[in-house]
Amino acid sequence: LAQAPAAERSARRDSRPSAAFVVFLFVLSRPRVGMAEVAVSEIPQAEKDELFCAYAAMILQDSSLDISEVNLNTLIKAAGGSIEAFFPALFAKMCQGKDIDAMLKFGGGGGGGPAVGA
Repeated sequence: LAQAPAAERSARRDSRPSAAFVVFLFVLSRPRVGMAEVAVSEIPQAEKDELFCAYAAMILQDSSLDISEVNLNTLIKAAGGSIEAFFPALFAKMCQGKDIDAMLKFGGGGGGGPAVGA
């Protein structure tokens, strides 16, 4: 897997992929009943492809590795998945130049504002 430039890697936290991501990829690639009690065989292939790429991209980002077509394919195949050939290239191109860390941050925004016209 290709690594991000050293300066970029040092700016990110140094960690391994979350076990939850790896388990998700493994479960998604198996023909079982899972998310929301929908059989995996009933999920359209395009949605599976998108999920594989999204979770693989998060793992790569968390591991300070480039989100590239090669790295996405390597990770998805290692998890036992198979996807349409064009999807990793499309997904990698979509992520190129984007601040993925900012997209993955949770929290922020509070609730509603104060009552109007009190």
